[in-house]
Amino acid sequence: MKKSIFYILLIAFLVFVYANTTSAFSSFGRVFGGRIISPKALQITGLEASGFICPMFGTSISIFPIGSPAGTPLSYFIPPYITSKTRTIPRSGQLIIGKYSSPMVITCTSPYPPFITIPVTLNTIILFGTSK
Repeated sequence: MKKSIFYILLIAFLVFVYANTTSAFSSFGRVFGGRIISPKALQITGLEASGFICPMFGTSISIFPIGSPAGTPLSYFIPPYITSKTRTIPRSGQLIIGKYSSPMVITCTSPYPPFITIPVTLNTIILFGTSK
């Protein structure tokens, strides 16, 4: 009788701990990690190669995800006021880990008539660190 009560309490405790741990991780936000494959988002690079002008205040990167949750984006926007916690500038080949938030739209425009405008949506990095 005492063993069954002990096991029931143990299972209830583990369920409680698991539920709190899961909610703690989900409140941390959206995270990413990987290797930087381009110091500029591939969408931006492709449009600029086609002659479009894509002004942005900050930088962008594209990564190859490593250990990131499924559905993690591949390209990000880094505002100018966000700096690496490891005090390094993002370069190709570096490992990167961080946290991102809502997307930002960067408008790319062709400089010649007809003036075509193409919006590029990139998620905004709010915290990151890179390898040296």
